[in-house]
Amino acid sequence: MTTKDDSKGGGGARSLAELHALGIMKRMPAAYSLDSTEPVDLPFVLPPSLEGLTVALVPPEPLTEQDLVERFDALRHQHANRRDRQPGEDVGAGDEVLLDILGFANGKLMPFSTRENWWVHVSPDPVLPGFFEALVGAKVGQSFGIELTLPATYPVESLRGQQARFLLDVKAARELKLLEDDSPELLKRLGMGTLTDVMRHLADDLAREHTEEMDRRTQERVLDVLVERANVELPAKLVDEEIRRRWAETERPILARKDFQPDELQEALEGWLNDPLTRADAARRLALALILRAIAERDGVQPDRKATDALIDDLASLSNVSRQELGRSVKEDPALARKLYDLALHLATVDHVMKKVKLTAPAP
Repeated sequence: MTTKDDSKGGGGARSLAELHALGIMKRMPAAYSLDSTEPVDLPFVLPPSLEGLTVALVPPEPLTEQDLVERFDALRHQHANRRDRQPGEDVGAGDEVLLDILGFANGKLMPFSTRENWWVHVSPDPVLPGFFEALVGAKVGQSFGIELTLPATYPVESLRGQQARFLLDVKAARELKLLEDDSPELLKRLGMGTLTDVMRHLADDLAREHTEEMDRRTQERVLDVLVERANVELPAKLVDEEIRRRWAETERPILARKDFQPDELQEALEGWLNDPLTRADAARRLALALILRAIAERDGVQPDRKATDALIDDLASLSNVSRQELGRSVKEDPALARKLYDLALHLATVDHVMKKVKLTAPAP
């Protein structure tokens, strides 16, 4: 689904739970979950050699005219005139709508279908055909259901082609009035000069983002090689615990607020535990965390103070709190301090690995 989340956190992030709610800790690698609350033994991992580590660069995606059009259209939406719709007023095509969502298939809650306070743009989305179109005509404050067949491209493979029912609460809506492409008012709000200047600026931004994405994908390829070299065997209980923690941080609090009973909560968790792609992702992250921890110990890697300060600045910006407030939270919450150290060490170790790898030209 295409989303637009413009909610803002308020006040200082005083606890790990609040940081999770603000979305900061989603950047954390699985390393921070290795100290399990369950009696799970961590496997011994022999750090793989970094000698002869050669990986081909991933070529950047070409910049297309459609990319520019979509980015400019996003800016037009961002700077559109907005009017809050009143309770009982109909939602219109092109609106922004605030939703709570629960999705069900085969009489069970669908994994990863739960959303709370989710701002979406009411326009067709090929990922879930018919879903956003069904919002047109719904009333602000209304609770209603949408029934549709999940497409062949639905992210959860086992649910593709299944009949699904989504229960929605329409909590708020905003009508958008888009300004014309060459409107002087739009150009004034963008503050980038003429329309030609705007498009040149967007092209530069997109080119930089494509390069950053190339670097990220190349790094992922290097880390995949490390996982292959180490060949870590993970106990199923450790994978279960990693998935359980992720579910407890994201979906469980929403379901609890929706008065789900213990048996319903367990059924929802099992949906995550039994999803093959979720298990594969958790296993890879755990294996990589163990491998990087072993490399850091063998090679004496430590977080660089300057890089750690930059990381804290980045996290403070992401959490919408000041650096001072985040620093105070870290001092008052030892668990948070440890997790931030783990993230800094993870990033330092990845940087250490990337300095050892030989990058070659992209494959033809």
